[in-house]
Amino acid sequence: MTDFETVTAFRLLRRLTLGRGGSALYLLTYDEDAWPEIQHDLAEEAEVQLGQHLSLLRASDVLDSNRSFAHAGSIAAVWIDRWQPKLVALLDTHVVRLERAGAPLLFFATRALSEKLLVETPNFRSRLTEMLHIVQEDPSGSPHL
Repeated sequence: MTDFETVTAFRLLRRLTLGRGGSALYLLTYDEDAWPEIQHDLAEEAEVQLGQHLSLLRASDVLDSNRSFAHAGSIAAVWIDRWQPKLVALLDTHVVRLERAGAPLLFFATRALSEKLLVETPNFRSRLTEMLHIVQEDPSGSPHL
């Protein structure tokens, strides 16, 4: 099992703000029971820190519609909602094209999906900027662990 550094939405968006202007690939694991709150925290922090709407794309929807993950200059967030061999093949084969999109890409998956993804996609894994575990923000301002 891979050890991931823990981060909150606030800290994640702060990292992206400080490194603005370049592309980066993040794989973020999450606990399923906290996922709705994490999505809410991400949307709020994107508005406050970046002044932009952060849309979370469901990977299965993107694959079904042949939409692109990234648009130059904006952060793209992709929720890997289930295991899909087609997605695995695309990520591993086209990771360099994803990097060249010129925008940070955030990939969210459960720990189990992340572990499987890391094993099955060596090219994607080698290009990741960081692998983190995102947790919801505690109202007191400290991470909810």
